Formats: sequence, C-alpha cells, structure tokens
Amino acid sequence: MRKALSISFITIKELLHERVFYLIGGFALLAVGVSLLLGDLTYAEQSKITLDFLLAGIELTNLLFSVFMGITLLHRELNLGWIAMVLSKPVSRTSFLMGKFLGQAFVQGLVILMMGFLTWGLCSMNQITIVPTSLFQSLLLMFFEGLIMSSIVYIFAVNLGALLAAASSLVVYALGNFTTGAERTNQALQQSYVWMALKALIPNFRILNMKTLASYGLSIEWNLVGILFLYTLVCCFMYFSAAAVSFSRRDIFT
Repeated sequence: MRKALSISFITIKELLHERVFYLIGGFALLAVGVSLLLGDLTYAEQSKITLDFLLAGIELTNLLFSVFMGITLLHRELNLGWIAMVLSKPVSRTSFLMGKFLGQAFVQGLVILMMGFLTWGLCSMNQITIVPTSLFQSLLLMFFEGLIMSSIVYIFAVNLGALLAAASSLVVYALGNFTTGAERTNQALQQSYVWMALKALIPNFRILNMKTLASYGLSIEWNLVGILFLYTLVCCFMYFSAAAVSFSRRDIFT
C-alpha cells in the first residue's frame, strides 16, 4: 500500500503539470456566461435554471476528466516505456495501477470541490439561494460517479487504444444512464436474461444523479448517501479488479 501511495503522489504532480485546472477556468467562464444569458429571467426561473446548468457543467467536466485523464495517464506510461522502469523496481502492477487510480481520484475530488465553490460564489453574487446540504450531496454523488467511471476507464485503457478506450467508456456511461428509463418504457425488459446480465455488468448512474433535486433545494437522507457510497465501493472494486487482472496479463515492451 505504501508503494501505491508513493505512485499516487507522483500521479498528482503529473496531473497538475497537465494543467488540469484549466478545466476550472473554462467552467468559470461558462458559469459567468450562463448567468449573463439568464439575467432577464424571473428570479425563480433564474435560480433553478442557473444552478441546473452549473451542476450539469460540473457533471460533464467530471466525466471528461475520468475518461481522458485516465486514458492519458496510462497510455503515456505504456507508450513511452516509463512503466517498464517503474516495474523493474519492487512494485507490483496492481500497486502501480492502484497508485494511478488514487492520485487521479484525489485530483478529481479537488476539481469538483473547487467548481462547487465557484458555483456557490456565482450564485451568491447573483443572490440565488442555494441549500448547502443539497449542493454538497450533489457534488459528493458526482464524485462517486467519477470514481466508478475512472475504474471502468482503466479496464478499457489497459486493453485498447486511446480512441477505442474513450469511445467504449462513453458508451458504458450512456448505457448506465439509459437502463432505468428503458425499463420504465418497456416492462418486458425486466423478464429478459440478457437485460438482467447487462444491468449486472453496467452501473446505474441514474441513482447518483441528483442535479434536479439540488436545483430545487431538496436533499436526500444521509443513510441513502451511505448506501450509495457502499454501491460505489462495490462497483470500483469489481471494475478495478478486472482492470488489474487484465493489466497483469498484458505484455509490456521496454
């Protein structure tokens, strides 16, 4: 575990050198633009729509970070041969992968937190009422979603090229948001074994989405947040284990 933590610290430095905080600058510009465009709406409309847009922006940034930063971290190591030097030391492949994941998760959480503060500040400047609990819970569930997506991305990143890995990850994300709605419109799917297998393999991202509740100032019970945290841990363990097994069997050229 100590070696994984050492690699995670190096990963944090790598992500900072990637100028990842440009994402926050882009989000800030988007937030200001949204507030100006919605300035002519009534107070109630502006409050809800502005917060809804800002939370959607955080969610999109979180998704792009999980997919593209995760792929970049692993493929750069593989393509440049740096990983061979790391693994020549007494570091297991699983520890290496775990270190990358933990470092990415830390920076990802920091980015979400900073965008949350920007959202709070912008809404305060425009005298838009925000319920702290609902905003915090929404950001926390986005972080959970990012952890699950990152572990899924690692499966594809260690087995596929960059473009295929990104496309496959985005397809899984789309399916994870599609399953609940599909069952509501087609009850027959619940009787399909193929559909049940698909649901078992693909996470349900809809249960981690509370943007609409947050935009209305509503929150959920904390015991439900705890259940969603356990769901996140189970998903991350399952997908990361699959990625670690694939990575341990991959031929790495020096």
